[in-house]
Amino acid sequence: MASSPITHEQVFIGPGLSRFKRIVTVVGVIGIIMLVLWIAIHQGASAIGSSIAAILFILGFVLYLRIVAPVPFTITVNGENVVKQSRNGESIALRWDDITRVKEEFFPNGTRISVTVYRVVTEAQQKSKAWAVYRDDVTNLDGLAETLKALKAQHCQWQSETVHE
Repeated sequence: MASSPITHEQVFIGPGLSRFKRIVTVVGVIGIIMLVLWIAIHQGASAIGSSIAAILFILGFVLYLRIVAPVPFTITVNGENVVKQSRNGESIALRWDDITRVKEEFFPNGTRISVTVYRVVTEAQQKSKAWAVYRDDVTNLDGLAETLKALKAQHCQWQSETVHE
């Protein structure tokens, strides 16, 4: 059970990739493709093989960017549970009794870097680390950490660590 009851829930938002970064990346990739095609046209038949290889390399890079792009998510915290739900449908719901440890990391100057939530493992393929969020991932990391700290269960360990010393 949480140490202090809360009557309303708080939602923390992870916006994902910003529109500006997405547009700049698309324009950059299109520019590189245009450059490769321009070189291929001006070099003639001798550049066909290398142009195809360059286009395949660029498409592989675009696929990589799609895989690693941050997905928007929300973290909902209330008196009963913590739910992290991403826009692609992944949802991790943890009751307070299932959370064993929360770890926060700080830079030496006191700036919070991340918050990681660990759970009780109930299935063979499940990992104890439920999720982690970093300063750039969520709009209010400090607020999220303070809310988790205020509502954590008695048995839940709170671990603060300074890194990059």
